[in-house]
Amino acid sequence: MIATGKKRAVIVGIFVFVGLVIFVTAIMMLGKQQKLFNRSVQVKAIFKDVNGLSAGRNILYSGVKIGTVKKISFVKTNEILVLMNIDKSAQQYLHKDVIARISSDGLMGNKIVMLSGGTPGMPVIEEDDQLAVGSGLSTEEIMNTLQVNNKSLVEITDNLKVITKKMVDGQGTMGKLLTEDTIYNNLNTAMAGLRTTVNNTQRLTGALSAYTAKLQTKGALSNDLVTDTLVFSNLRSTITQMNEVTQHANQVVLDLQHASSGINENLHNPKAPAGMLLQDEDFAESLKQTIKNLEASTGKLDENMEALKHNFLFRGYFRRKAKQEKIEQEEKTKQVKQQK
Repeated sequence: MIATGKKRAVIVGIFVFVGLVIFVTAIMMLGKQQKLFNRSVQVKAIFKDVNGLSAGRNILYSGVKIGTVKKISFVKTNEILVLMNIDKSAQQYLHKDVIARISSDGLMGNKIVMLSGGTPGMPVIEEDDQLAVGSGLSTEEIMNTLQVNNKSLVEITDNLKVITKKMVDGQGTMGKLLTEDTIYNNLNTAMAGLRTTVNNTQRLTGALSAYTAKLQTKGALSNDLVTDTLVFSNLRSTITQMNEVTQHANQVVLDLQHASSGINENLHNPKAPAGMLLQDEDFAESLKQTIKNLEASTGKLDENMEALKHNFLFRGYFRRKAKQEKIEQEEKTKQVKQQK
């Protein structure tokens, strides 16, 4: 019986020892995970809203865990004091102008404190320093923003449905372009015309290039006009002379205009000879009578000459004169034939 009791006591002692070892190991592992046994620097920050942050939550800097939240308490209305334990090993990387924000560990995760910023030239944080607080984006704000964006996407989708339906039905400019062959054919015609215009432009450019090359060809008239100062000087002199001739011609025209105006005045002036011929009826009648008398005198003169031709005194004279004229005429005819 005594041996059995000792055996049972040994077994109980072994189980108690194993339990104590497991308990101490668990405490050590939990303390290591929560960094309860690490040396730390305590700092604080005052937030208006911690958005569900609680003691024991992690503190991250650039995505690395550097501490935990020690305590959360109210200072006054809309001011909440958050005490934070920062690992001593991370103290050298955190400067006094670092900014603390309330953030989430993932979109729907636990609330954490996120540290960011800090100027390398500033001193590092010390015990009981108060950190500046930045505005963080809460989960509710994220969800509200997502909801607004979803509504906007739904509205955009509805508008796209309306637009695509109108396009399929052939409404609007795009719908007509997609459904009507006439507009497509007109566009093809316009594009063909545009290609023709481009080709003509290219040909014109080539012609201008060729003309420019000819301008640079020595000995050509165009090159002489551009480069030879003597040719240009002669051309300028010729143009000057042409201008002078034009001025003289203008003066002659003016003189003719004056002369014609003077003649016109004389024609309308009954005292002038020309005006008298046109305006004076008595003078015109006298002139007509004079012409009639001259015609009558001419007729009588012809009769007298005819009578002289038949007179025996002058008959020989007229016969010799007629013979001489006939000889001269024959000579002229021979000369014409010889020239041919």
